[in-house]
Amino acid sequence: MSKIARSRSIGSATWRAVSSQPLIPAGLVLIALFGVIEPNFASGSNALNIATQASVLLIAATAMTFVILTAGIDLSVGAMIFLAGALVTSTWLQSLPPALALVLVALCCAVLGGLNGLGVAVVGVPAMIVTLATLQIFRGLGGHITGQRSVIVDDDLRFMGRGDVAGIPLPFVVAIAVILFGTFVLRRTVFGRFVQAIGSNQPAAMNAGLPVKRVLIGVYAFAGLLVGIAAMVQVGRLGAVQPTLGSGFELTVITAVVLGGTSLTGGRGSVIGTMIGALILAIVENGLVLIGASAYIFDIVRGAVLLSALLLSGIPQQLLRRLRADSSSTPQSART
Repeated sequence: MSKIARSRSIGSATWRAVSSQPLIPAGLVLIALFGVIEPNFASGSNALNIATQASVLLIAATAMTFVILTAGIDLSVGAMIFLAGALVTSTWLQSLPPALALVLVALCCAVLGGLNGLGVAVVGVPAMIVTLATLQIFRGLGGHITGQRSVIVDDDLRFMGRGDVAGIPLPFVVAIAVILFGTFVLRRTVFGRFVQAIGSNQPAAMNAGLPVKRVLIGVYAFAGLLVGIAAMVQVGRLGAVQPTLGSGFELTVITAVVLGGTSLTGGRGSVIGTMIGALILAIVENGLVLIGASAYIFDIVRGAVLLSALLLSGIPQQLLRRLRADSSSTPQSART
């Protein structure tokens, strides 16, 4: 197959994935609704503002998609963004060229993600426990580096969060590049097929000879790399690293992923769906701000989406069946 035919095939597959998303009509309804309530919402400048605001979420949600597809979770995303931002401001990076400094920070995040993967795949600790622990570790390290105070980022290190390409904000361009790369990896590579196979049925994947442990470590390392890129964009946009940077952000990321159709039980989902879910969340957040609604309404929406996804995933039913099975298998003497 020629390069032109291959690119057309990828493009048509991406278009089919986008057009098949049921969230697109919902997004259009939201745009129309907010546009009627607040005319400024539908302006071109606000559209660019939404694109810029959604960029960090789009990149981090792409990372989380791979993790959740393996039936895992990563609660350390927000803390890793804070730690990456703290590393950017550290003195030992100030003497390096800006591009090299950002690359090193992103690679450092990949290593940290790989450590999460080691805990899950090799040690066998549940992903929620591992990443909950590293959440505390990463945030503590970041706080130690910054001294728990706001630190200004040098202008030379802010280029990923500034500027534009043909009128399109550079952060959004970076986000789209990450989404396209993530889609390619998931749909067109052996690694992507392994990720989905492991999420669908990990014991069967192991019996089939798939390198389950290596793939899981690779998934968390890949997610860490993308989170590092997201951190560079966020730090570039804000121009400073605050102690609250990234706090609670992991919940918004998970919400975007499950809203986009990725199953919490793994094996089913797409990066394109995640992109649409993240954009809808960005539209809702931006619209609520413009109409003067309470900031806590977005938290309610986010919580409702997560709860609905949890209930629809069948996880509560699985836990109940497991508890009942354990109870019925307990000897009568042990119960008394």
